[in-house]
Amino acid sequence: MSRIASLIALAALLSASAALAQGRPDQGELRGLKLGLDAKTMTTDRWGDFACGSNGGPPRQKIADWSEFAKCRPEDSGLHEVYVRFDDEDEYVGRAIDDPLFAAQRKGTRVAGHPVILSVLFDGGGVLRGLRFVSDPRGDPGARRMAHLLRIAIINRYDAAGWTCTDFPLAAGETPVGGISLKQKCEKVTPERALSVEARFLRKPGQSDVDPKTGDYTSGQFESWTRFDLLDPHYRKP
Repeated sequence: MSRIASLIALAALLSASAALAQGRPDQGELRGLKLGLDAKTMTTDRWGDFACGSNGGPPRQKIADWSEFAKCRPEDSGLHEVYVRFDDEDEYVGRAIDDPLFAAQRKGTRVAGHPVILSVLFDGGGVLRGLRFVSDPRGDPGARRMAHLLRIAIINRYDAAGWTCTDFPLAAGETPVGGISLKQKCEKVTPERALSVEARFLRKPGQSDVDPKTGDYTSGQFESWTRFDLLDPHYRKP
């Protein structure tokens, strides 16, 4: 094949690849969730334990599915928060086939390997206007200790460029954990999304790595978390 013919073939391949990429459906932010969806037509496949949310905290009143979002009292923004969990079918399968590794890798609601409390935000008309997830404080000490690292996965997921991050000093009584501390908030706004990530890794006043009474090493005496809010930048509170 001549050099010109090779270049023409390469150009055709690149063009076809670009067209294929453009033709792929938008997979959304997480398991098909994306801004603009209608609560009344959203699938419940692979989702469970629907309930009203509590600003990234534990679930409140149980609801049947997405369409009952209006039963959840709106927060200050005017949005209705619906708590939801990933369907645990894969975890049950792993237990049934006696494969602990398979089950552990699929256990609970996780983002980038971190256990999270996930909620979806709807406006009064049932349009999906935002997502929120907060690292789950109910995890074991090991998972909790790593929770602040979730912010890195989020920032990279939405392109590391263009974020504005603010680092805050430790307050009185707060101390590092193993010489490391973090109090940070990062924000980024694009035409499609308004993003906010906040993370902490420190010991609060009174927390210590050693019990002052016994001299034994403590477990879990630290604060480590990440909070992520993704909102429709065009949404306006009614």
